[in-house]
Order: sequence, then C-alpha cells, then structure tokens
Amino acid sequence: MSLRDLSVLYLVAGICCAVAIYRSSPAGGSRAVMSAALAVPLWPLWAPIALTAKRAAEVPKGAAGSALARVKAALAEAVAASRGTPLASVLPAEAAARIEAEVERRVARHAELEALLRKEAFDLGRAEARVRELERASGSSRALATARLDLDNVRRLSSLRDRDARALEELCALAEALRTQVTVARFSGSSAADIGGIVSEVQARVEGLGAALEAEESLRAEEPIET
Repeated sequence: MSLRDLSVLYLVAGICCAVAIYRSSPAGGSRAVMSAALAVPLWPLWAPIALTAKRAAEVPKGAAGSALARVKAALAEAVAASRGTPLASVLPAEAAARIEAEVERRVARHAELEALLRKEAFDLGRAEARVRELERASGSSRALATARLDLDNVRRLSSLRDRDARALEELCALAEALRTQVTVARFSGSSAADIGGIVSEVQARVEGLGAALEAEESLRAEEPIET
C-alpha cells in the first residue's frame, strides 16, 4: 500500500470520527463543530477523549449518580467474590448486568425528574404561592381551579421523585448486603443456597421497579400531565 493510500485511509478515518463526535454532541453548535474538526487531523488522540468525555457527562450526578455507582460497585464485588465457586451459579455476571440495566433506567428517570423540578415552571413553592395569592385575592373560580391543578401536578412529580430516591436507596442497601453475604459465604464455605434468598430479593425488587416504571410511563403517555 502506497503512502497516498495510507493518507486517504487516515483522512477517511478522521472524517468518520468527526461525524461520530458531532452526532454524539448533546449541545451541537460551534463547540461541536470545533471538536469534530479537530478530530479530522488528530483522530487517534482526540476521538477517544471527545467520545469518552461525552459518556462521562451523561452519568447522572447527585444522589441518583451515587446510588448507581454504589449498586454497580457492590454487584461487581459480589460477582468477583463468587467467581470460581459454587456461588457463581446463583449470581452469574449476566444476572448482575440485568440488575444494573434496570437500576440505570430508574436512575435516568430520577435524574429527569430532578432536572424538571428545578425549572421555574415546576417549582413547588411557586405553585403554592400562586394558589395562596388567588385565594387571598378572591380570584375567579376557574383561575383558582387551574392553579390548584398545577399545584397537584407539581406535587405529584415531587412525590414520584422522592419515591424513586427511596427505592434507589433501598436497592443500594440490598446490593451492599448481597456483596457482604456473598463474601461471607465464600470464606465460610457456605453453599449457594445460603445466598439464594437475598439474590432473589434483589432480583424481585428490581423486577418490581421495572414493572412499576413501565406502568407509570404507560399511564403518563395516556394521560399527560397538564401544567
């Protein structure tokens, strides 16, 4: 292969990387264009950095992100502790991956609710103040009814967020208890039956979360919240 052929291949690879970086950019605009353009001549160095940075930015922050990290760490340690022992049949890597995937769904929904409730339109204090203002001013019954509906919807969203937070905290505790029990079972020579109960409990809790999330999403699609 000639130097010219290699140059063409290098350029084509750079263009492909540039397209991937631009399409993966959540914001777009001039920054995305600059990042993509930089990938054309420097794709072996820049593409891994740009794409990895994008994935890192997508990890939820705050309590939800912390819960996800705790669950992943606990499951990884539990799987590692059971590897090469009879305990591995109860907690294979595939089962841990399914649990992680379901927790990620709940974390993503929790982060979405958190972001939504930080907006002024969904601020609980604002909605409560609006109702009080109309009640004091003896506003029209229609305006007051609308304000109360808005308040009820915001309270509903807040309740869903808080419920998600509690569910995630409970899952963290269960996953960490599972890790501890697997470790104890490994070093004490216990059988797989000794950890089967807690593994089943974690799986049942995760499956319940998944079913509840699907039901809520279906209901939200059928009956959109009015604000």
